[in-house]
Amino acid sequence: MTLLSIEDLSVVIDRPGRRVAALSGVNLSVEPGEVVGLVGESGGGKSMVARSIVGLLPGGSRTTGRVMFDGADVLTMGAAELESFRGHGAAICFQNPRGALSPTRTVGRQLVDRLVTHRDLAPAPAREVAAELFESVGIRSPRRRLDAYPHELSGGMAQRVMISLATGCAPGLLIADEPTTGLDVTLTREILNRFRLAANAERRGVLLISHDLASIAEVCDRVVVLYAGTVVESGPGPQVLDEPAHPYTRALLRSVPDIDGRPVTATPGAMPLPVEAPSSCPFAPRCAHATELCTTELPRAEALASDWSVACFHPRSGPLTEPADIPAPADAPAPADTPPGPSLAGVAPVLTGTPPVDGEPPARTEAPSGARAVPGRGTGGEVLRVEDAHVLYRARFGGGGHHALRGVSLGVAAGETLGIVGESGCGKSTLARLMLGLVAPSQGRVEVAGRVFSELRGRELRRLRTRAQLVFQDPVGSLSPRRTVADAIGEPLRAAGVPAAERASRVARVLERMELDPSILGRRPHELSGGQAQRVGIARALVGDPDLIVFDEPTSALDVTVQAQILKVIAEVSGDRSRGTVFISHDLATVRGFCDRVAVLYLGRIVEEGPVEEVFGNPLHPYTRALLAGAPSLGAGYGGPRVELTKDLEEADAAAGCALAPRCPFATGECREQEQELRPYDASLVACRRVAEIPALIER
Repeated sequence: MTLLSIEDLSVVIDRPGRRVAALSGVNLSVEPGEVVGLVGESGGGKSMVARSIVGLLPGGSRTTGRVMFDGADVLTMGAAELESFRGHGAAICFQNPRGALSPTRTVGRQLVDRLVTHRDLAPAPAREVAAELFESVGIRSPRRRLDAYPHELSGGMAQRVMISLATGCAPGLLIADEPTTGLDVTLTREILNRFRLAANAERRGVLLISHDLASIAEVCDRVVVLYAGTVVESGPGPQVLDEPAHPYTRALLRSVPDIDGRPVTATPGAMPLPVEAPSSCPFAPRCAHATELCTTELPRAEALASDWSVACFHPRSGPLTEPADIPAPADAPAPADTPPGPSLAGVAPVLTGTPPVDGEPPARTEAPSGARAVPGRGTGGEVLRVEDAHVLYRARFGGGGHHALRGVSLGVAAGETLGIVGESGCGKSTLARLMLGLVAPSQGRVEVAGRVFSELRGRELRRLRTRAQLVFQDPVGSLSPRRTVADAIGEPLRAAGVPAAERASRVARVLERMELDPSILGRRPHELSGGQAQRVGIARALVGDPDLIVFDEPTSALDVTVQAQILKVIAEVSGDRSRGTVFISHDLATVRGFCDRVAVLYLGRIVEEGPVEEVFGNPLHPYTRALLAGAPSLGAGYGGPRVELTKDLEEADAAAGCALAPRCPFATGECREQEQELRPYDASLVACRRVAEIPALIER
């Protein structure tokens, strides 16, 4: 018997003054032991499918069709049936882990309570099972983490806690809604393997919702492509992703950056939010192959082969690598994330200097005399210098703490983009806060725009902090829900004392640069799409004309098509030679196509640094090799010798010697005793004493 069968499901949400046809005629099934991938852009209905399966549709929803699970229709279940079903029948792992976890209880207590309720365990055994579940999803020091609150965890750690909650009660169906968002490549592979194991060994069904198509390709048996609430293509994973038949599937694949460095092309326009079930092809306004038939009739799913269907009048039209910069038809709706405006290529930088404020010197546009040049695109002097920085987070009740950074030194030149990569918990976000003066180093110094944070106090320190700006990982969460877009963008200028008239003028100019319509100024964050919110965040960082902009995972929460559009915006911003850019990401493919140099961080230490093409094309450190080998790919992927590391270690074990030694297959006694320093090797800096020997060791 089929485990899950969704039959002709339609969902219409009626709210005062608003109506959305969220799903229209969706058909989908999941068999025991099968992993099915559900892909598409944000707003396409993926999460609505997940909510329909577990009976968590929003208020005002009207449904037709059936959601059959093990012979019972979920849409007709009562409250008591649903409560039991959500514990044992199907479990969902939500996209926003912090929003789904209670902020007032430790994560261990939340998992233990779930195990006690649904598996009839006593509290003490339940805590042991909880620790085992934490360890199974790659959480370091699992017993210590049981006593942590959600706000004390990184985004990746919180996501792993959510996966533990979902898998803890052994449901028949696992629904994972963007489970790898915010996770590095190593953990992404571990989590996906965990879902694959649940299907293979435990015979569970898995519905994997994701915009990460490369990851989907590695673990899914079948793939279902959703657009504007309709299924446009469905079939075996290898066929759909290697030989996509629908133009929309092809557009999705063109938007995915890859570790092999292939170019990314953004799809023009934006997906509509239909108020009624579509009567014509919803993708027609964005499709290069659309004809009059596509705009007047709705294509029905037709079989291309066994278990492979596509809803398109012109399937398999054009090569996969066809150009994506296709002008939308004149009558196409204005896109939500890229409203009408000049192209980025034609917009010159409009913020060329900051007027003096309270005697503050004007923004520097030339390199200071004697500044050290840094290899890369940047030709100016350094805008950022970090020297031997250590950051130690003290424990809440004494007794040691967490050493987040250990002796980090790096520089960023004006006009240069430096990428920072590494696994979750390696110190990337701490390094970002250090660069912005939000964390004081326990040792070392940080210099921005020629001045040192630790040497300043009061107003001077606040002024220096305006010279470095941060673009956050969560675009909506980084904006105050009570402030309008105009207030959010203008806040840095208001804090600097810029007069209201000048403030409004500069906000308007940066809004135009971000290709956002002025009508957006009166909106609040909940009224913005993810792409719009991230453009607002970039505008806020840019409006004060800083010397340094730090992007902390700016695209990890966005789907691939919006991500491609935002990366185009970031590329234009980082191309300004008067400022430096730091791009922090776990997405190695994006870093390769975007940055000039890259620094690889492991447990608070830089283990390799150099030109991005050199580090990605010829990695030298075992950790860098392992990261690249583990990166999911839709193309050829990493072609060099592969290195497999052993399972991650307890943080305390990394205090002496080379931090990677407990995981490294090439480690010797000297590696475990002597901490390694960065040394020049070819065009890079590498912290490994066995660099020259490793190629021969790999070939054995």
